[in-house]
Order: sequence, then structure tokens, then C-alpha cells
Amino acid sequence: NRVIYSDDFGGSWNVLGSIHDRPAPGGDEPKIEELPDGSVLLSSRINGGRLYNIYTYTDTKAATGSWASNVMSNANNNGVIAVNNSTNGEVFCVPVTRKEDGKDMYLLLQSVPFGSGRANVGIYYKELTTLEDFLTPENIAKNWNGRHQSSYIGSAYSTMCWQANDKLAFLYEEETHGAGYTIVYKNYTIEQITQGAYTYNANLNRDAFVA
Repeated sequence: NRVIYSDDFGGSWNVLGSIHDRPAPGGDEPKIEELPDGSVLLSSRINGGRLYNIYTYTDTKAATGSWASNVMSNANNNGVIAVNNSTNGEVFCVPVTRKEDGKDMYLLLQSVPFGSGRANVGIYYKELTTLEDFLTPENIAKNWNGRHQSSYIGSAYSTMCWQANDKLAFLYEEETHGAGYTIVYKNYTIEQITQGAYTYNANLNRDAFVA
């Protein structure tokens, strides 16, 4: 995988880092997300889980900086587990409040088929409570907090985005009606995904999370 970017709405493109960088060797069909401190998280498809790497800026205007070393997230580090499959999924970061103690934080979401094989698509979630939680790919990859299962039959690729009604749009392929690639749309609150443990917080103060 490589990451390219445009600062002029697609008129011209540049490589993030060096053209010689390989931020996710062995991975494919990647997704990227901006972390709370402005660094770039690369989430790449790989068998058994996800491959993560982070690009940290030294100069945001010039887009200079460096990639860390990629880290696998799977059953070995209590990470994102995709049993017997390598399938496209989505990564997304959302500001929340933990209901148990009122603590503000970010929640990182990652969708994959739980398996076995391309089946049982769902969303993993991980607390980002401090800068340390997402400072390195190792910290991103390990110890995810929970998951929500969306599909209970054959299912594969998925994506998500935030809606104007402060809910998550989740779209995935499913073998509905006896055939693959039926597109299923679900309209999730954060409470539904996390069994009521967190709620969306549009007014979260990001200062504590910025390096």
C-alpha cells in the first residue's frame, strides 16, 4: 500500500512520506482515518485481522513526517479478529463519552467479517482515552474493548460514515435472498454498537489528545 494526498481538491497529488516507503507490506485494500492528534492511521486488509500503521507529521503544511512500523492486529494481541478471511472493512474515529464515569474520549471503530470465512460482519470498537492509546501502531493494534455483530449469515465488504442525524451509516454486503452482494444499510447510534456503554459527544475538547 501507498498513501497519496491532494491539497488542491484533486488537481495534483503527492505521496505521503517517501515513494520508497511501504507502510503496509503484505496488506491490500486499505482505508485511512485521521486520528485525534491529526496523524494518519492506515488500516489494511490482511488474513486474520488488520494491519495498522501511523504517519506522524513533523510539518503539517509541507506534509513531511514519517511512517512507523506496521503492526498486525489479530487474536494474538486481543485485536481485530477476522477468522479465516481477508476482507475489506472500514476504520472510523468518533468522539464519545463513556456513560459509566462520564469520561470523554474517542472510540475507534473497525468493521470486518468476524468469520469463519466471509460471514458475520460486525464492528469492533476500541477506547482512545489518552494520546498514548494511539501514539503507536502497537497501541492501536492491541486490546480492543468490544464488538457488535451486524450480520448472522454470509457477508463481506463494509463501509461506514457519520450522518447529519448524529448516527452511524453502516453499509455492507450480505448473502440476503440466497445471493451474495446484497447491500444492507443500517442506521446505528453509538449506544447500539456498544451495548449502551458510550454516547456520541459532538462537543468533545480535542486539546488533551493533541501531541
